[in-house]
Amino acid sequence: MRRARSESSNLLSYMFQEENPVKINLRDYSPEDWTTLKHIILNAENFGEVFLESEKLKIMVFTAHPEFGRVLVAEDTENKQILGYASVMIEWKALVITSIITRHESLRRGVGRSLIQGIKDLAQLLPLIDVIRVDTGDFMDYAQEFYKSCGFLSVGLIPHYMSWHNNQVFFVYPVEKRMVSNENGAEGEI
Repeated sequence: MRRARSESSNLLSYMFQEENPVKINLRDYSPEDWTTLKHIILNAENFGEVFLESEKLKIMVFTAHPEFGRVLVAEDTENKQILGYASVMIEWKALVITSIITRHESLRRGVGRSLIQGIKDLAQLLPLIDVIRVDTGDFMDYAQEFYKSCGFLSVGLIPHYMSWHNNQVFFVYPVEKRMVSNENGAEGEI
């Protein structure tokens, strides 16, 4: 995957290109995106109607209060079609991935991996973030393999988490801060 920072005023506006020729732009959510995201949620495996209201509330809160979280949207650069999105909650020293959902027809085209890279880049911009966390159901083998392939480490399992009828597997990705120099030559972490 190749990544290039765009000249957009958006802090996280990247273009990604996988082997499959889908070019992806990551950007922040805007209210005009809701109709498309609603369609994606309703048609996503293991999501659907039961998650719609909680996803809508999360998106509204994170959009109104970016100090609590962010919503990143992945769109095809050529036709501007939204291919998926991810939401992250900012907690003490951690970014917690609360959702990562792609269009079914966009699976295995680099959309999820692009969203994960955008989350990793966001973590670099937030000085107090040391780790990215995510969890998934133990029955979702494909999600577990996906997170592992993105560099996440499995750190535990909680049986019957939140009274759901499944176990949740937890993953972390340690955020390595980069050293940078300012215009005066002083070094610091980002």
